[in-house]
Amino acid sequence: MDRIKNGLRKIPIPAAFILCGIGCLLTALALTKVTVSAARRHMAEIVGQYELLTVGTGYTPYTPESSTVEEKAKIVIVGGEGEVHVAALTPLNGTDRKKFDFYAHMDEIAALLWYTVCLAVFALIFYRWKIRRPYRALTEAVEKIAGNDLNFRVGFEGQDELGRLCRSFEVMRKALVWNEQKMWDAVEERKRLNAAFAHDLRTPLTVMRGHAEIIEAELEGREELGDIRDSVREISGQIQRLTSFAGTMGRIQKLEDYEPGVGPVPALEMLSELAETARCLYPAATVEAPPDAGGLTIFTDREALAQIYENVLSNAARHAREEIRVSFEIQGNLAVITVRDDGSGFTDRDLAGAASAYYRGEGAGDGTHFGLGLYICSVLTKKLGGELKLDNAPEGGARVTIKIQKDLRGI
Repeated sequence: MDRIKNGLRKIPIPAAFILCGIGCLLTALALTKVTVSAARRHMAEIVGQYELLTVGTGYTPYTPESSTVEEKAKIVIVGGEGEVHVAALTPLNGTDRKKFDFYAHMDEIAALLWYTVCLAVFALIFYRWKIRRPYRALTEAVEKIAGNDLNFRVGFEGQDELGRLCRSFEVMRKALVWNEQKMWDAVEERKRLNAAFAHDLRTPLTVMRGHAEIIEAELEGREELGDIRDSVREISGQIQRLTSFAGTMGRIQKLEDYEPGVGPVPALEMLSELAETARCLYPAATVEAPPDAGGLTIFTDREALAQIYENVLSNAARHAREEIRVSFEIQGNLAVITVRDDGSGFTDRDLAGAASAYYRGEGAGDGTHFGLGLYICSVLTKKLGGELKLDNAPEGGARVTIKIQKDLRGI
């Protein structure tokens, strides 16, 4: 039995289609002949009850619209070699006339009926034989890959064209697994190198800063060595900058590994915290929300949301002239916080790279600002199932829109 199944699996799809087509035609032809033969037997049984009147050719079959009584009382039977037998039927036996006419047209009805049925049956056989299993295997594989799940195997082992397609799909899956593992190893290696670099850099920087402080203290008050003292202070400033840079590398490492802690955040409390933070960072800031927003509860990471909001608001406070407006609203399954200032707005260069790590726009200041604020916001909003959008408001000034999932529990 297994050898028969294996043999059937090896038959190519075109050959299987031809076999099913031939089987459909032969089966329909056989069933049609059997049906017509049975119909003729029933016709003979009906006519056998009546006296045979004439034998001839060229007779017009009975129709209900016939005008003469004689015509209505006749029924025609086609015999062998083109003979036409005409039998008399009394007008009272209309049931026999209807049965006879039905059987007389059975050759046409049977052909249409059996060819339709056989076509449907053999199409179903062909589908179950050659298409159903590989189609199901490929569909499941596509769904798993779309869900970022490569821990499966395309199990169809057919030897036909679809079987080879499934094997090619399995080869592709293995290549994806290998590439993902390679990418994962590269990311982990980069994380280890960054952590090691940041760690190893702190010790020599600390030593250098200590020696610079000693030298600076020795030169204090010696006006003749003022140029040297200024150089040492510049060196101390650069050492401090490198120390801060090493610290940011460590923070980014922790940020990439961060997993949100989901909890209920009543919207009323969140609005109060938004307003309080705005007053602390920019007293002229205003917070707006729709009247019905206070009765909602958002399920998100409160600390992450607070960090996003503080970074965006701090960035707006550095560029605002007189006003900052904060608005809160619910858009479908998203909670949306918009921060707009009345400053000069984002340049095209800012819009393209402001959310990137270590991006510093024009006029970034003395070098203590490393350009991580909006990058941190962008990473955290993605962790919270949303996005960070930067643009310029129509009335002028920069506008930053924070979108997060209203309920992270199901994500």
